[in-house]
Amino acid sequence: MSSFPVTSVTLIAKIKDLSPGEDSAAWVRFWDTYQGAIRQFAAYKGGEANADDIVMAVLGKLVDVLRNGQYTPEKGKFHSYLATMIVNEVRMARRKDVVRAADRHISLDSPVGEDEASTVADIMEMPTESPEKLDEEWRRAVLQSAVSHVLNKTALSERDRNVYRAYALEGEDIASVAKRFGISRNSVSQIKTRIDRRIVAVGREMIAQEDR
Repeated sequence: MSSFPVTSVTLIAKIKDLSPGEDSAAWVRFWDTYQGAIRQFAAYKGGEANADDIVMAVLGKLVDVLRNGQYTPEKGKFHSYLATMIVNEVRMARRKDVVRAADRHISLDSPVGEDEASTVADIMEMPTESPEKLDEEWRRAVLQSAVSHVLNKTALSERDRNVYRAYALEGEDIASVAKRFGISRNSVSQIKTRIDRRIVAVGREMIAQEDR
């Protein structure tokens, strides 16, 4: 099985030490590690339609964060720091929407005035979440990213991929899946179980090694 790329404190340190404009395999590994999970988390918090824009905004800011050493392990686990960045980016995007809708010309970087606070809060509808809640949602995003990794970047037969997508992801009845692919119901269940185990292993690998 192709190993899911993981990001560690050592990798983050390598990125920090890069000279401006310098490219490195560290950046490629960083992107491979986090792009999928960031997008899934962004979709949870800001909606599928805004996910790609949020990903690009967050990754752009991370360049400065990592190069300037703004993140250190003392601030907590990296995924928690990253999840907070994503939530803040979603808040900013929603505040921009509020400003556009109201046709107001206020600075997006300035504090919200008292006369605007209730309107912004009502439309944003994003109460402060506990670290535990963010951690739970991040793990769910990692799992979805692991699903994509296993189905698209590991050695599976095309039949097994399609069987898993139909049965596990699209909810097609097991009898219908078995008939369509010319296999037994037991084979459908075995394919799902085998791929599920890979997905869980990949997700655990990322979560377990991320802060090493």
